Amino acid sequence: MTADSRSGPEQVSSDAEVCVVGAGPQALAVVTHLVTARPSLHDEIVVIDPGGEWLQTWQSQFDRLEIGVLRSPSVHHPAVDPGALSQYVADKRMPRSNLPYDPPLTHVFTSFCNSIIESMQLRASVIAARVISLDPAGHERTRVTTTAGVFVARQLIWAGSTRTPTVPAPIVELLAASPKIAHGSDVDLPNIGPLDGHHVIVVGGGLTAGHLAVGARARGADVTLVTRRPIVERDFDVEPGWLGPRHLDGYSQLRSPTRRFEVAQTARGGGTMPSWMHRRLELEGSDGSITNVVGEIESIAECGAGLDIRAGGQRINAGHCWLATGTRPDIRADIALGHLVDEHVDGIPVIDSSLRVSGTNVFMTGSLATIELGPAAGNLWGARMAARKICREITGTDLAPDAAAIPTPGAVVSTAERST
Repeated sequence: MTADSRSGPEQVSSDAEVCVVGAGPQALAVVTHLVTARPSLHDEIVVIDPGGEWLQTWQSQFDRLEIGVLRSPSVHHPAVDPGALSQYVADKRMPRSNLPYDPPLTHVFTSFCNSIIESMQLRASVIAARVISLDPAGHERTRVTTTAGVFVARQLIWAGSTRTPTVPAPIVELLAASPKIAHGSDVDLPNIGPLDGHHVIVVGGGLTAGHLAVGARARGADVTLVTRRPIVERDFDVEPGWLGPRHLDGYSQLRSPTRRFEVAQTARGGGTMPSWMHRRLELEGSDGSITNVVGEIESIAECGAGLDIRAGGQRINAGHCWLATGTRPDIRADIALGHLVDEHVDGIPVIDSSLRVSGTNVFMTGSLATIELGPAAGNLWGARMAARKICREITGTDLAPDAAAIPTPGAVVSTAERST
């Protein structure tokens, strides 16, 4: 890449070997694998992200929800060596979560990622920009028009977010109009302030719902969790069998992209909580301050200074309603990407075994790679698998197999709940 192509707006580079859209863990995993396999690519990679820094969006999401520990085990991270994070923790004598499967504490994971970025000198690779359009540029190249200039890339890797909030039908209209209702992705717990005397409804039965409930209770609120089913305990978003051949061998035999999508959706199911979060809710709500109503949201309306909510056959009055109802990936949420991808299943692109969109030089990572990688594509495990596949396709090098791809349980201590 030309030396002045990073210097400011309206600069044009015609020789960017790789353009990565997004600067989260998925993007970092791809870049670390590419540079490890072919060091000469270091100065030929452009990373485009509105925040202009590695992991900025990722970290802000964890900060807003006060998430102190990841759900993925320590063997799943952006570095090439699956044991690198555990070794880093040992070398630096950093604290561990002491939870099943040894998931890393958030600040430890961030510190580890920063060490990768610094040691591989990747900080300057990120350009603060937003993608405006993606267009074929001939000879299997893509013209990437951004708010910081135009790049013509030989390879384009999409690691950006295309997620849209999932909102229960009775709430859709009021969500945009009422400040009393917020999607979980927009709740900023550190800036909420005291909630003494308030009643907060949290809709959802997943780990995010647990963090929101704990956060509201810590600020003095009474909390009602509204869940479609009784809370389901599960260590990960998907069963560990989806991280290896046990389930993936059969999945790979499915020829229909639509059928793969359906199987992946079923495997993920609804929201679930690790046992440690469920225990924490039971402990902190043992005085009746956290309750659970099982059922669908039937109606919601503003009533004076609060909300009148009907759910599971019950009527609930509350001052706030927070939706921990998740998000869904969809290429149609981004005009630039949607314009480039012709074949998809409900917004998930149909890709080949190398994660490439047919007829293009565009690769998918994250949940957009679900049809090829399976239901765990959007997790850190998926980041590693995508990075290896894309690296092999671009560089011809297949980095060492992930011997630790499937986690094994770690120690559990009685005070585990306190670690978050």
